[in-house]
Amino acid sequence: MDYQKITVTIQPRTPWVDVFIDELSELGCDSFEETKKGFNAYIPNHELNENLKNHLKSLVKNKNFQFDYTLEKIPSKNWNEIWEKSFEPIIVGDWCSILAPFHETKKTTNHTIIIEPKMSFGTGHHETTYMMVETMKSIDFQKKKVLDMGTGTGILAILAKKMNAEYVEAIDIDSEAVENCVENASRNHVEVVSKLGSKEHIKGKLFDAILANINRNILLEQMPLYGESLKPGGMLILSGFLTEDEQTVTAAAKKENIILSDKKNKENWLCLAFIKE
Repeated sequence: MDYQKITVTIQPRTPWVDVFIDELSELGCDSFEETKKGFNAYIPNHELNENLKNHLKSLVKNKNFQFDYTLEKIPSKNWNEIWEKSFEPIIVGDWCSILAPFHETKKTTNHTIIIEPKMSFGTGHHETTYMMVETMKSIDFQKKKVLDMGTGTGILAILAKKMNAEYVEAIDIDSEAVENCVENASRNHVEVVSKLGSKEHIKGKLFDAILANINRNILLEQMPLYGESLKPGGMLILSGFLTEDEQTVTAAAKKENIILSDKKNKENWLCLAFIKE
């Protein structure tokens, strides 16, 4: 899958970086990378739409801040090269290391995950992935059935399996992400069931834990299905949205008898943990 990279420069950075990342996620961008001058946003090439283009043009004209952007098409075959230039090891305390094959692998953490993401996202650089991994530390996955929705590189699914989950199902709408998840699971010597698609795969199934690090709108749309698919006492861990979205997300979960039990925030991004009543 080809992507469009939107390189945004903004002054002042605060609070506008967080504001515009939220706005662009609503308009279809699915991954972000903060920079010293602003941020980079990524959107599948086929999803680049007129609403997004017009919104970017309107921001350039706004006199309340200095905003500029460029668009660059990134073919799938170029993603590894771009990624390798910027990817640094992710160390989540003494709990988990997320590394690339070319990194030094001797890390003194409980778990080490080796990934090569190709064109799927979720490498752990993003604050949301970091918090998801950190939150998983406090959950007992032993002999549990786990769903990773929007798996990307498969980091969360792989970690759940390393934590002795009995069955892990990883789903993504991107065929390259599914292929990448399969490769990364093999690279880490764990068995993950990877599927191409979306919520149609989980209807009628029950899970002990559901992990979903995707944007707010998709989470809200799928919340009723999470409620149907989560066993009583099961855990739901969500991220991919900002702190200002907490009330909206928790209210949607509460309608499904899924109650907030813990939360983390990092650079204005939020990770929420819930328990199904």
